[in-house]
This record gives sequence, C-alpha cells and structure tokens, in this order.
Amino acid sequence: MDLPNKKKFLVCFILSSITLAGILATKPPVRQKETYTNLKVLSKNISDENMDFVMESFNMQLGVNCLFCHISKQKGYEMTFDYASDSLLNKRAARDMLRMTMKLNKKYFNTKLTGTMTTRGRIWCKTCHRGKPVPILKSSLK
Repeated sequence: MDLPNKKKFLVCFILSSITLAGILATKPPVRQKETYTNLKVLSKNISDENMDFVMESFNMQLGVNCLFCHISKQKGYEMTFDYASDSLLNKRAARDMLRMTMKLNKKYFNTKLTGTMTTRGRIWCKTCHRGKPVPILKSSLK
C-alpha cells in the first residue's frame, strides 16, 4: 500500500472508531418511573408490573374497563384519565373490596397480601364477581 492510500485508510479508520465510540457511549433515554398518587390500599412502592396486574385483573374479572373507576378527559382524539380522582363511587368501592379480599386471604388462607401485590391471593375479584361488575349471589346461580 502506498503512502496516500495508507493515510486515507488511517483517516477512515480513526473517523470510524470515533463514530463507533460515540454510538456506544450514548445511553438510551432513562424512562422515569411512573409515580402513583392517591394510593390508599396499594403501596406507593408497587411495581409497574404489579399495578398492571391489579388493574388488568379488575378489567377481566369484573368485565369492565378503566372508565368504570377512573374519570376520563378527551382532548381531540386523545383520551387521558385522572387516576388520582376519587369522585367515582366504583373506585371507592374497589378499594373496600380490595381491603376485604386482603383480610379474607389472611384470615382463611394465611396469605398476607401487601399493598405491593407481590403475593397473589386465593380469593380475588373473580371469586364473587365471575366476570360481572356486580357480584353474582349464590341464590341466583341455581
């Protein structure tokens, strides 16, 4: 390889190395953990995964969606929720039901459910609700 080609190769190698080092040095943006507000039964330290589990359980086991407990606001095509608001009775009832299932699991199954929801209980929404927003009474199952 003659001298001009060696210089070109060296310059290309150095530029490529600097570019590669810059790419490797960049970090993906750190996703800030969602902070939950106005939690009264669930822990403020609940993981996103466990919060999703609880909310999806409500959706599936009661046959409802987020609007059942949370107020929505629509701006154009975008819909947002006011998760902290306690204005809907269903949200307050859900808290009472969650407290009740925690007590029942502890008393009858020796399973202590904490607000972080890292343990799953034997009694949960589906035990009584069976996919309906209002629990199905035993007398109505006959």
